[in-house]
Amino acid sequence: MKNVIVISDGEARVDLNDPWQFGQEGEQVECSARVDEVATWLEHSASNRSHGVLIQKEEELELIAPYLANITMIALTFKDFKDGRAYSLAYLLRTRFHFKGDLRAVGDVMRDQLSLMRQCGFTSFVIKEGKDPFDALKGIKGLSVTYSGSVSNPAPLFKRVRRY
Repeated sequence: MKNVIVISDGEARVDLNDPWQFGQEGEQVECSARVDEVATWLEHSASNRSHGVLIQKEEELELIAPYLANITMIALTFKDFKDGRAYSLAYLLRTRFHFKGDLRAVGDVMRDQLSLMRQCGFTSFVIKEGKDPFDALKGIKGLSVTYSGSVSNPAPLFKRVRRY
């Protein structure tokens, strides 16, 4: 079973039939929805919308910026739960680069992080191996109200509150 949670039409759900397969560097994976590391993707898949790209924290977004309109899915890696670089990359992809496709969190992704990841613009999550994705789904709800604006809800709370 794949531990994938996706958000579509504002609702989060576990996707047991997620088609994306991650290729290793130098490995040729033949499938309709393949995710390659940046170097491999630039070399072979830059013009193929069905292929996603995996961005490690040390890579610069400018490498793929010219191709963003042609990318269906970008996966950002969390090396461990203390690593916050992917949050920044997600925010930049959504705000500065205006990426509209699926933004996926992979790596050390746990329930407690999902609400913040969603606020930064992530739309799908590969839950850490050995963890229950249905339990992690509860983490998407997380904080029911955020005070500041975010990618998922740009208006700060004071602009969302209705005055009587």
